[in-house]
Amino acid sequence: MIQETSSVLHHYGRNYQYGIGVEKDEKKAFEHYMKSAKMEYIAAINDVGYCYENGIGVEKDENKAFIYYQKSADMG
Repeated sequence: MIQETSSVLHHYGRNYQYGIGVEKDEKKAFEHYMKSAKMEYIAAINDVGYCYENGIGVEKDENKAFIYYQKSADMG
């Protein structure tokens, strides 16, 4: 079994977002990005912001998008 590290979860999110090897599912993409972001994975934190900004798998929310973008910027 593959250990679900932050980078693996982020990779799963990309696969679901773009339909790579799986049926495209933006909600699952967001869920995987969020799990990875909770593990402090910077790329995932940024992608959560992108999802909120563009309504990908989640209701569009520009305020939340800004918060996640700011957090990823603060982390480097």
